[in-house]
Amino acid sequence: MRAKYLGECLILSTTILEEIADLPDKFSFEHADEPMQGLVNLSPGKLDQVLKACLSIKVKRLFLWLAERHQYPWFFRLNLDNYELGSGKQVIAKHGALDLQYLITVPFHMKNESRH
Repeated sequence: MRAKYLGECLILSTTILEEIADLPDKFSFEHADEPMQGLVNLSPGKLDQVLKACLSIKVKRLFLWLAERHQYPWFFRLNLDNYELGSGKQVIAKHGALDLQYLITVPFHMKNESRH
């Protein structure tokens, strides 16, 4: 049963990363944020593997920003230094607010709802 649960978590996190890759062209930030609300019980170890395998700087930054925004316990068990997050600023939400930690622009209303 545990193996099935871990597999489902891995598939769910991978699916969300794929949706984030299509921001903002095919999905809105709000659309990507909805499934993030249900990721309470992700395995930090499995997620670590997925994030290390992810080649997109944009996807990793957005996923981590959304995860931190929700203050999930598993987020705080991730070592952000383990992931290549690049160094330059990325405009994702045009006319958005710059998040100084992840160097991405996000919608103003979501930035104001987040903790940083």
